[in-house]
Amino acid sequence: MGRTTDQDVHSAYVEYRASPDDKCLSVQCIYCHETRAKNTSRQKEHLLKCPGLRNHPSSQAQQSPSQPTSAQRPPSSSDAGDVSGYGPAFSLEGAASALNGATAVLNGTPLSNRPSLPPVNTNGTSATPQPRPPLGGMPKPKSTPKQTPGTNIPAPPLEDVHSAFVEFRANEADKCLSVQCIYCNQIRAKNTSRQRQHLLECPTYLNVMKDSIPANNLLHRFDEGDIARSLSLPTPTLDLDFRMSIKLNPKVNVGNSAGSNGGTRNWISFIGGQWAGRWGKGIVIPGGQDTQTTHKDFTTSSSSQFLIQTNDDPPAMIIVRGRGWLTGPRDVMEKVHNEPEEADTVPASSYKYRVTIELETGDERYGFLSTGIWLGSGSRRANEVVLDAYRVS
Repeated sequence: MGRTTDQDVHSAYVEYRASPDDKCLSVQCIYCHETRAKNTSRQKEHLLKCPGLRNHPSSQAQQSPSQPTSAQRPPSSSDAGDVSGYGPAFSLEGAASALNGATAVLNGTPLSNRPSLPPVNTNGTSATPQPRPPLGGMPKPKSTPKQTPGTNIPAPPLEDVHSAFVEFRANEADKCLSVQCIYCNQIRAKNTSRQRQHLLECPTYLNVMKDSIPANNLLHRFDEGDIARSLSLPTPTLDLDFRMSIKLNPKVNVGNSAGSNGGTRNWISFIGGQWAGRWGKGIVIPGGQDTQTTHKDFTTSSSSQFLIQTNDDPPAMIIVRGRGWLTGPRDVMEKVHNEPEEADTVPASSYKYRVTIELETGDERYGFLSTGIWLGSGSRRANEVVLDAYRVS
């Protein structure tokens, strides 16, 4: 009984497992040594274009002397549709016959009804394919990531790749699973690298990913195709880190501001205070100050610098710098600024006292503070400021 075409295709490849963790086999063509995932249809398609098999003597011997070549026969409509690049005279049947001969040489058993390969080419080199590579020593082929023009979407992480496909077994005889993309419903063999590459080319997935980026939902957006439009960036979080209570001296008016926005400048010195939080507690050192500029609508900018001290032995000294704004309805702001006796009764929720805070210290025990950023939410009382500092992470 003759061999089937699929058997001949399989004979042209060496099967191996690139790594013990791989669920599916890989194959290597014995003619051109190209490696690929095991897939009979694609292996067959490769043989139709394989330059190593095309130039093999056993393949050239399949053309009958009586059969006209492409130069002798009249042109036909099938010539225009040839996309293999090797001419219309090369077909799967010729490839299968050539494979029969190659198989006979590899197995060492000539078959009477198939041509066997000559031992030497006309140029003096051996025509026998290279021996089967050892399974354990075959290096894992390095895949070159395909660039998808116009998307700029970064390769999705492994978790996203798995969640984008539904696994199933097409029939009970299949050894390997198939997968279906949940975005475009395309079905393919399970292969993580090719699934990831598919997502980079799947229009539905790309649109979903772009829409999920918060910056793309703003009123104004970057132009289509700009890398800034396709990058998904982490969202910072706020965690309450410590609270400060700072006692104040009465403010000192130093006159109008020379800036373009004008306003009245006030200097406020610190009597002292205390603080407590996640990483320690201590006191506010007397002598710090806050420079404020109050505008006509009573909105006030603030810039402060002072020292805090930890309760350690020996204590650590930490520099605190704060910049922010005190804003709110005009009637509320008037009470906070001009009526100290009523400032304590004004709820902090009726205005916004927001400050950015930076800490700096040379003490190695608290070196982690020098690289942090905090956002403060405060209450402005008659002779005191209370601030909650939230670390940005």
